[in-house]
Amino acid sequence: MFRLMIVDDEQIVQEGIKITIEDSFSDIDIVGMASTGREAIEMSQNVVPDIILMDIKMPGINGIEAIEAIKKRHTSTKFIIVSAYEQFDYAKQAVELGVSDYILKPINANKLVSVIEKVMSEISFERERRKKEITNREKLENLVPILEKGVIYALLLNSDYQKELNKYRDLLEIKKELAYVLVLEFKPGAVDDENIDLRAEIKSDELYPKVQNIIKYKCKCIIGPLIINRITVVVYEDVFEHEYEQRIAAINIAERIYKSIEGIIDQKLKIALGSCYCVDKINNSLEEAIYTLNKMELEKILHIYDISESSTIYIEYTYTDIKADEMKIIQLIEIGSREALVEELNSFFRKLERKFLNSVVDTKNIIIELMVMVLSNSYRNNLEESDVGYSTYLSEIKRFEGLMQLENWCIRKIVNISGKIQNKKNLHVSKVVTKAIEYIDENYYKDISLDEVSKEVSISPQYFSAIFKDQIGLNFVEYLGIKRIEVAKNLLREKEYSVKEICYKVGYNDPNYFSRVFKKIAGVSPTEFK
Repeated sequence: MFRLMIVDDEQIVQEGIKITIEDSFSDIDIVGMASTGREAIEMSQNVVPDIILMDIKMPGINGIEAIEAIKKRHTSTKFIIVSAYEQFDYAKQAVELGVSDYILKPINANKLVSVIEKVMSEISFERERRKKEITNREKLENLVPILEKGVIYALLLNSDYQKELNKYRDLLEIKKELAYVLVLEFKPGAVDDENIDLRAEIKSDELYPKVQNIIKYKCKCIIGPLIINRITVVVYEDVFEHEYEQRIAAINIAERIYKSIEGIIDQKLKIALGSCYCVDKINNSLEEAIYTLNKMELEKILHIYDISESSTIYIEYTYTDIKADEMKIIQLIEIGSREALVEELNSFFRKLERKFLNSVVDTKNIIIELMVMVLSNSYRNNLEESDVGYSTYLSEIKRFEGLMQLENWCIRKIVNISGKIQNKKNLHVSKVVTKAIEYIDENYYKDISLDEVSKEVSISPQYFSAIFKDQIGLNFVEYLGIKRIEVAKNLLREKEYSVKEICYKVGYNDPNYFSRVFKKIAGVSPTEFK
C-alpha cells in the first residue's frame, strides 16, 4: 500500500486529483490534503506519506520551501510537483532538489496516472532493495561469528588459517594489512586459587555475548569462541611510525576492554598481547600472546615486549615460520628452479643458525624433518631408492659434526632430488602440458587465464586443469604466480625499475596485491628483497 498526500491551494484541484487517483488505483491511500506549505509540513509529520503531490505557488510558505522542510525529516518521501506553465522555472528548481517528476496545469488525468505509476515503481524498487539489504545484513550478522570461529580455530590448530582469514576480510572488505593478538583468560576467585569451581565455565559461557560486544565496541577485530577459560582476539591495526606507539595504543585498548569487562564479572581477568605483524604472519603474534600469558603473575595486562629480559629470550623466527619455509622449499623442488631453490635453502639455514645459536643438534632435528618431507615428495613423484637413497639419509646426517658440512650436504641432496623429479616429469609431461607451459612462460606478463590457456591447447578447461596439476604438481594459478615472481626477482636484482613498474611488467595490475603474492612466495616483500 502507498500513502499519498495532496497539497494545493485550490480545493477544486485537490478534489479532481483525489477522484482520478481513487478511480485509477486500489493500492493508494490518500492520507491527507493540505492547502498551504505550512499545513503540508505539519500534516506530513503525522501521516508520513510515501508520495506528495505538491503545488508550487501557494500563499506563505511555497512548495519549494515546503519540500526542503519535509525532506529534512522524511528523506524517503517522493515528491511530484504540480505547476502552471509560468511557474516552470520553479519546477526545474524542484527537480534539482531531487523531486521525482512534475505535472503541468491544467492536469491531464492520463499524465497524472502515468507519473504516479512511475513513482510507485521507484518506491517499490527501493522497498525491495531495503528489504534485501536487511536480509543480507541479517545473513552477514549470522555468518560473521561462524567465519570468526573458523579463523581462530585454524589459527589455534596451526592449520591453513590464511584461507579462512581471506574469506573474512573479503566479505567485510577489510583493507588493513596489520594485526596483533590479545588473549583473555578468566579465572574464578584469587589468581593463585587452585580450587577451580566448575561453575566458573558456566558463568563465563553466560558472559561471553556481553564480553564479545564490549570487545567489538572497542576495536576492529575477530573474536574467537570461549575455549575452556580463554578468548582469542585478532585486532586489526593501523600503520604506526614506531613500534612503541603501536604497543601503547594496543595496551590502551586492552585497558579499556579490561575496565569494561571487570565491571560485569566476578572472576579474575588477564589480558596478554602479542606484537603487531602483517596479517599473513599473525600466528607469530598468537604464539607471543600465549607465551606472555604463561609468564604473567600479578600483572593484569602484559605485552610481549614488556616481559623482563631475564625471564625470556625473544626469538622472532618461530616454528610456524619454519613450517612455512619448509613448504616453500617443497614447492620450489616441484618447480625445478635450481637457483631459487639454492637461494631459499641458504636463507633457511641462516635463519636456523640465528634461532638455535649455531646448535648442531637443534639444526639437525629440523633438517631431518625437512628431509622427511623432501623424500616423501620424491616418493610421490615415483623416484626409486636408487635415485634418492631413502634408507641411508639418517646415517648420513648423523655423521656430520659441523653445520657447514651438514648444510652443504643438504643443499646438494635436495638439488639433486629436485633435478631427478624434473627429469621424471619431463618423461611423462604430455605435449599438451608442454605446450601450455611454453605459452605461459611466453605470456606471463599478460592477463592470461586458465580458459585462455586451455583454448590454446584445444582441450576443455576442466580436463586441462586436472592434467596440469597431475603432471606438474601445481595448479595453473600457482605455476603462473611462481613464474611471475621469479621474473620479478630478477628485475629487482637489476635495480632498473621501481617495484610498481615491475608489478605491471610481470602481469599484475594492483601493486598491493603484487606485494602480497611476492611475500607469500618469496618470504619477504619486494622492498625487502635483495
